Order: sequence, then C-alpha cells, then structure tokens
Amino acid sequence: MNDDITLPPQDDPKAIFAFGMTFDGYEAFGSFEACAAAAKARRRETLEDLRNELFFACRASRHMQDDAYVAFYAQLLPHFERTLGKAD
Repeated sequence: MNDDITLPPQDDPKAIFAFGMTFDGYEAFGSFEACAAAAKARRRETLEDLRNELFFACRASRHMQDDAYVAFYAQLLPHFERTLGKAD
C-alpha cells in the first residue's frame, strides 16, 4: 500500500491539496471531532496520522480560503519520507 503513494512536490499547491484530499480523516477517525483531535495531537507515528494532519490542514485552508496547507505540508514532508522509507 505504501508503495502506491507518490508524494507531491513542495512547490505544487494543487498537487499537495489533491494528495491531502485522497484521505478522509472524518471517515478514518469516525467523526469531525475525532479527526480534529488526532490532527491536533500531532503524533506523526503512522502514515494514517500524517495523512490525517494533512487532510485536516487542507480542509482548514479550504474553509479559510488560504494556502497555509502548503507550508504545513513542508513540515510534514520529512515525516512522510521517514514513514514511507524514502528518507535519504
């Protein structure tokens, strides 16, 4: 499953947003509240943790009509790479 994940480049906001929205944190965690709590906990131990954080950041950016998710993705990228075994 992890082999199927291609991380978008840091300089492609459209691809980052599309990637973030391929995971549904509300469904994965059972509710908006549980998704939000998990995202705010910033556990960053599993791929699901990371994908949920990015999903939540993308949803927040959509709501706020900003691109804050791009900078947030840059913070998460090393964690994604570590988790996916793609770190240098």
